[in-house]
Amino acid sequence: MADLAEILILEHLAIKNAKWITSEPFDSGTFTAFHSYLKTCHIEVEEKICFPIMESYSFPDAGKFRERVERIKADHKLIDTLAVNIIRWDEAGDADLVAKRKPLFFKLLVEHNTTEEVDLFPRWDEIESVEIRSSVNDAMSIIESFGVKEYMKATGLSESALRYLFRIRN
Repeated sequence: MADLAEILILEHLAIKNAKWITSEPFDSGTFTAFHSYLKTCHIEVEEKICFPIMESYSFPDAGKFRERVERIKADHKLIDTLAVNIIRWDEAGDADLVAKRKPLFFKLLVEHNTTEEVDLFPRWDEIESVEIRSSVNDAMSIIESFGVKEYMKATGLSESALRYLFRIRN
């Protein structure tokens, strides 16, 4: 079974390869579905499962580490706000503003994910706890609430890859 940090890194790779975000013409349905995945699934897994486990661990620099996590959470809010605004600008017919902001949204998202991969995820292996072992199952619960098919579409994972990563047996 992959661990939670590995799964999140795979999701980051899928996001990094979502260059369609910056392409023209703007596809509001696809963008809205992607935003839904990002907010309701990916960020939920990070903020409700991954980050709390990491913040509860007694790293030598725990205070500074918690500050980094708080900045990451603030980034999530910024990215969400920009996505919501892009959707609103599209609904209002402001195609020029949408075209200008999509590259910024994508750049911020990719840079943000890189920050998580550099500043947070390497510490995952230092943690030994029961929560680490149950975190993948907890993540799968969020994915199931979001919708497994929608998750596979957003991430590009096949059903067999999903089954392998989460050790789903039928």
